[in-house]
This record gives sequence, C-alpha cells and structure tokens, in this order.
Amino acid sequence: MATDIDGTILPHGGTISARTRKALAACTDAGTHVVLATGRPPRWVTPILEATGHRGTVIAANGAVVIDSARRMLTRHRLTAATVHEVVDALRRRVRDVLFAIETPHEFRAEAGYRAVRGGVHVESLAPRTVAAMPEAPRIEQLLDDEPIIKVVALSATLSPDELLAVGREAVGDLAVPTHSSTGLALLELGPRDVSKASTLAALASSLGVHHTEVIAFGDMPNDVEMLAWAGAGYAMQGGHPEAIAAAAHLAPAAAEDGVAQVLEREVLKPLGPSDDSRLPAVPFVR
Repeated sequence: MATDIDGTILPHGGTISARTRKALAACTDAGTHVVLATGRPPRWVTPILEATGHRGTVIAANGAVVIDSARRMLTRHRLTAATVHEVVDALRRRVRDVLFAIETPHEFRAEAGYRAVRGGVHVESLAPRTVAAMPEAPRIEQLLDDEPIIKVVALSATLSPDELLAVGREAVGDLAVPTHSSTGLALLELGPRDVSKASTLAALASSLGVHHTEVIAFGDMPNDVEMLAWAGAGYAMQGGHPEAIAAAAHLAPAAAEDGVAQVLEREVLKPLGPSDDSRLPAVPFVR
C-alpha cells in the first residue's frame, strides 16, 4: 500500500487524524508493506514520521530518494550538474520571471529573490520545527558542487502551476521529469530522467516480491499520476487535480474526510478479518 502525504493523508492546513494513523498501523500489523510516497525532500519527512508512527519505507523527492523510518538513505537518483545547467538555461529563455532552487539529500539552496517570492505563500502543515539557513547566490549555477542534486525547483509568480508545468514538459521534458504538487504558487519540480514515484515504487515492490496488481495507491496531484496508473488499484482523492483523477481507476473521499482510511478499512482491513495476518490481497483494476 502506497500513499502520497500532502492532500492525501494530510489535509492542506490540517494534520494526520487518529483514524488515518490507526488504519495505516493496522495495515502494517496485518503484514502489508506500507510505503509513504511524497514529493517532500528527506529533511521534511520527520514530522510525518512522528505524526503517523510510520515504521516502513518512504519514497521522497518524487522517487529520487528512498529512506527508512530512521531516515537512513537506501537508494538515491541524481541530476547531473550538466543537466541542471541545460534545464535552467531552457526555462530562463521561456519564463521571464523564473527563479530556481535545488534540493540535495540534506539541504535546500536557492538563488537570490526566490525566498522573497516563496516566503509569503502558504507552506504545507507538519513542516520541520527548525529550518537550517538556506545557502543563496545570485545564480543557482553558483551553488552547484559535488553534492548530489535530487530535485530542481523552478518558481514563477506570474504563471499558474499548470501553465508552468506545460512549459516544463515542452522545454525540458527530454532532460528531466517535470511535475508539480502545488495548489497555489507555480512551483515546477524537476527530477532525474525516468524517475518518478511509480518507477521507484515498482522497484521496491519487485524487491519484495509484490506484483503491481497487489498494490493499492493513493494520491491527488500530477506527481502522483504515474503511481496511480501503475498500481493495481489507484485511488485519486476527491477534489484532487484533474490529471490525478483521470489516471486513477477509483476515487476516494477527500483527505479532510479521512478518505484513505475509509478505503483501507473497506477494501483492505475488512477482507483480512480480525485474525488474518495474510498479505494485502489483490484488488481488481477497474476503469
């Protein structure tokens, strides 16, 4: 069972409910591999681990990183500095007010002006209690070194999230994987080529001997699309992005209504029964 976090088990501006926490724990106790799959970088995962009590694997940065519940890095994919240069150059030619930041496994770095534009916009709940100082430079290229780059973020104050995503797909879709999980300001997330939540989840499932038809997945935004389409039973959240809803076989109630918990209680936990600790049964893929 794989689930996105923000907007899926964590309502925007809310917190993880007791019902959701109980359902996730019950799945784990019944022998189901529970995976959190998020666009958040590893440094933003700790509050989620504390709120959920999660004991399993976390796919972070849209698939670029896999960590365990102790935040130990298990796998990592990276963007090369040369690719970052190409991506930045291509987007600067097309978006006049674009600003850039990069994520490494441990740090966020941004070019001058990024913080001023980003700072006044709503940030998701359950953020880290303390945030380290953010290295800045006039140009993002000046912040590249030998540290692995797991994500590039492009920001525009004049475009919508979907408009910037369309530009990203057209301009740099052959260099990196453009997506977004933003509900407000246009934040384009760019990851390593051929890497997504779905590709990383598929590799993890294969290592566990789990077929995709035995996977139930939940999400609400464009960065969940591939995962929702790949899983045997993909559930988009009510009120989610149209691309996520189109990619999923099923619709779950909204995050504010504990939609993930509702589906797990009905489709996973109830079929197992109170004393059955067998693995998650296959859930039919229906369109």
